[in-house]
This record gives sequence, C-alpha cells and structure tokens, in this order.
Amino acid sequence: MLFLQIVLVGLFAYQLRKLRSCSTPFAAEPEEGWLPLEVVLCLRGADSCLPRLLRSLAGQTYPGPWRLQVVVDSDADPAWPLLQPWLNRSDTAWSELHCRTLQQRPSQGSLKCAALRQAFSDLHSESALVVLLDADIRFAEDGLERCARACLKPGIGAISGNRWFAPLSPGLSALNLSSWTRAVWNAGAVVLMTLWKIPWGGTLCVRRSVVEAGDWLELLRRGLCEDTGLLGPLRRLGLDYRFEPNLIMVDPDPAQPLLPLSRWITRQLLTARLHHPAWGLVALHGVSSAALLLLALLQGDWAAALIYELGCVGLLCWIERLMQPQGSPHWLGWAVGLVPGQLVDGAATLAALLVRLISWRGVDYLVRFHPSRVTILRDRGI
Repeated sequence: MLFLQIVLVGLFAYQLRKLRSCSTPFAAEPEEGWLPLEVVLCLRGADSCLPRLLRSLAGQTYPGPWRLQVVVDSDADPAWPLLQPWLNRSDTAWSELHCRTLQQRPSQGSLKCAALRQAFSDLHSESALVVLLDADIRFAEDGLERCARACLKPGIGAISGNRWFAPLSPGLSALNLSSWTRAVWNAGAVVLMTLWKIPWGGTLCVRRSVVEAGDWLELLRRGLCEDTGLLGPLRRLGLDYRFEPNLIMVDPDPAQPLLPLSRWITRQLLTARLHHPAWGLVALHGVSSAALLLLALLQGDWAAALIYELGCVGLLCWIERLMQPQGSPHWLGWAVGLVPGQLVDGAATLAALLVRLISWRGVDYLVRFHPSRVTILRDRGI
C-alpha cells in the first residue's frame, strides 16, 4: 500500500509540474481576449467569510466587463445584512450586482443546485464565462484573470483550483488535532482530485457553452452538488477539465471538532460516489489505508505499522512541498493528524457507501443511487 501511495504522489508531482509549466505567464492576454464573464454566488446563512470575499471581488483587476449574480436562499436569510452595504456601491470592479431570492424550492436536487439553475437561467446575454465561488474561500484580486486565462485555452471547458488547509500550529490541543486531521485528509484528496480530474466547486470556471448544452443542467436538477459530476457533460461536448495550480487557496483557519468534521468529509466523499466515475478508486484508497493500519495493529506488528506511518508522514511532507514550495514541512503536525486522518477517512468512506440520509446547512436529503439523485426530506432552517 505504501508503494502504491508513493506512486500516486510521484504521478501527482509529475502532473503538477506539467500543469505549472503550461500556465500562461500573467503578462499574457488570452487569445480570445478578455471576454465578458459572470460570477455566481449561492448563499444560505451568514457565512463569516462572506465580507472578505465581497471585498476581494470589489477589488478585482479583471480587464474585461463582468457581472456579479447572487442567489440568496430566502427573504429572511441572515446573508442579506452582509450583502446590504454593497447593493448601491459604485466603487466596485463589477459592472452590475444582481441579487435575487431563490424562487423555486424543488423536492428533488439540492437547494444549491436549484440556486445555480436559477442563476444560469438569468445569465447576461454577453457572458462567455461563468465563475462559481463558495462564500468561504480566499480569492486573490487577480483571481478572475487567472480563471479566464486557464479556461480559455483550446479544448478546455472548465477549470478549478483546490483548497489547501495549512494549520498554524502543530500543538496537541483538540482544535489542532481536528485541524491536522482535516489537513491530512485534504492532502490525500488533492492528489486524487488532480490525478482523476475531480473538479472543486469552491473556485470553478466554465465556458457558457457547457451551461447551454443542457447535460450539466440535468445533473443539477437531481444532484447534490455542481462540481464532481461535471466531467461527463464536458466529455460529451469534446471538452476537457483541468486543475489550475494558480488557483490553489491556502486556508489557515481552524477546523470544526472531529464529529462534525467527519460528517463534512462524508458529504465530500458522497458527492464523488454520486457523480464521478473514479469513485471506486477513491473508496479503495480511503478504506485500504485505514484497514492496513488496523490490520498491522491487530496482528501486533508494531514495526510494520511504524514504518508505514513514518512513510506516510514523509509523503505528506512531500505533498506539502509541492503545494507550498516556500517554507519547511510540518513534520510534527502531519504526525499528529495522520492516524486520526486515516481512521476518519476510512470511516467516512464506509459511511459514504452506506448512507441514505445526509444533512447540509440545515437541510436533510434522502440519497438514492440507481439512478443517482437526492430528494429533500425537510428544511430545518439555518
């Protein structure tokens, strides 16, 4: 198993080097020019990071015209007070801010997917690119330029970045334990998502033609999320997806406690099971890593377990250097989070295989796999 993980990280290093070498220099303009684009935000709840994102969007350096469209879950949603200061501002980078409440709350598909379908039906006629952002991301002021440069390359229909969790301290407190547990899981996820082309919806840019083709909209009509199922619609259009290293988002914020964290990881894995063809490989990685450790411990083979864990810490340090070339690897932090990260990953993978009910931002969804779809059971509010 350790040998296979070394191979995967080696392939990831090669792929990342190739992607970075293909990145257009920031001084260059896309061949198609700076086309009009549209940024879509779907909001439910008063995310504490939303003001930071809105300030970043207001200061974007994108040379072309662009529009910001926001779909808020309801008229009473606590996100509205955070949006209010921006509604009549004229000193912003966007040419137009369009805010609406979610008009239809379907019984099938997630509320976020319903909000996206509403936003897509109201795109400006000239918008050639659509950028989807999560409210909790850290978005650079040239983020839209990076999205356009990457997505307008020949043969590319969609690009996304990824999130890299970078806890500030390797200490042994409960908060740091959950933060490094999340970091361990995410480091493995970044490798798998890059190699098997699993998009990340936190920063996702697509061509307008992908929206208008209809296959993606059908997935949104019944699906849980917008990102992991995008590969099929792209390939039917003869287009490809590409991970864009220039859109890696470093997140130093602490993680939630371990129990809510495990539920969050289960939901991330469930989206892959529902919508991505590489789910079997994702599940194999998650279950086998935890099973190998437990098997060695149950057999009393402490030396094998120690060698395996030390090898995994070394791989995590290698991934960290690939993602963040500056600075020294956090050996202690990875060691702190490794075992709980492996166990949580294994348990969450099994849960994603068995779960039939998932909760997301106060909404309970019933999950069906054949064909894959989710239906809303109840909305418990924010």
